[in-house]
Amino acid sequence: MKKSQKILLYISIPVLLAVSLIVYNSFIRKSDIELKGPMGSAPASAQQGGQGGGRSLPVSVYIAEKMEREDGSVRIGNLVAKERVEIVSELSGRVIQINFKEGQHVKKGDILVKLNDDELQVQLTKAEYQHTLLEQRLERQRILLEKDAVSREDYDKVLTEYNVLKQDIEQLKIRIEKMHVRAPFNGVLGFRDISLGAFLQPNSKISTLVDIATLIVEVAIPEKYISDRLSGSNIIFNVEGMSRDFSALVYAIDPQIDIKTRTIMIRARYDNKTGMLRPGMSARVSLNTGAGEKNLYVPNQAVVPDVRGRSVWVMKNGKATLMPVQTGTRTVDMLEILSGIELGDTIITTGLMQLREGLSVLPVNI
Repeated sequence: MKKSQKILLYISIPVLLAVSLIVYNSFIRKSDIELKGPMGSAPASAQQGGQGGGRSLPVSVYIAEKMEREDGSVRIGNLVAKERVEIVSELSGRVIQINFKEGQHVKKGDILVKLNDDELQVQLTKAEYQHTLLEQRLERQRILLEKDAVSREDYDKVLTEYNVLKQDIEQLKIRIEKMHVRAPFNGVLGFRDISLGAFLQPNSKISTLVDIATLIVEVAIPEKYISDRLSGSNIIFNVEGMSRDFSALVYAIDPQIDIKTRTIMIRARYDNKTGMLRPGMSARVSLNTGAGEKNLYVPNQAVVPDVRGRSVWVMKNGKATLMPVQTGTRTVDMLEILSGIELGDTIITTGLMQLREGLSVLPVNI
């Protein structure tokens, strides 16, 4: 490279740097003037941001509305027999007849077991002979009393003997009847616990009689339902191994709440004439105590639990306000609100962890 070219290169580099610096300063100065506007003031958009409009928290909201009440809760209950009793012998005696089979349907009054009553029959026959003689003697005493041939005292003694013997005969007949063990109601007999020829003592178990034509659904529900119209309402239940649902009518409510579980026991009657269900089965009970009623509901995620209870964030005049609420029943995605908010309130459903009392919020999704 020639010497003249080197000198020209050394001179041009500083000149280019100087020109670049001048151009850059000119551009920055122009931008600053545009931002400040006339007289050096800030633009309107920047002033609005400084007043807090840019600090509003974007949230999703839900307008509180009334929905048809649906409980949807499932409780585990039990099926019990309307009537169930152990068939026992009231008197002692030897079994001479067994008139039933295990699992047999029997009717009220059917003779299930007969005990040996020979001795009682003999006593009854003897007492009836004595009754005939006393009856004749009492008639003679009455005739003599009318003629004043005997005293009133002698007549009363014979009358007393006659009445006592009548009661003895009635007692013997009762004992003989009790030697026939009968079914107290319609039902199905269980397993047999005796054998022919066995000697039974009083209260010896013979079998078990169960009425399966009518079953009772017993289920414990939370105490908050005590104010609902439970009696006369229907419950829906299903059991293991069957896909269909069954309906039962609530007819009785326990007057006392269990203080340990804070639940109340209810009973519902189910007509089981087909014999499809059996006592002892577990039942998954769906209770809908407020069917048809419309109450206030909000999404589950909008309710904030704390040590004092439950609350929801409500948007009022663009600000977040925490409102304590009392809740009721819960569905899959909604929660019933009994008090604390009103119909049409704007409920905040997102950004709950970032909310503070009085914080500006901006609804972006309803």
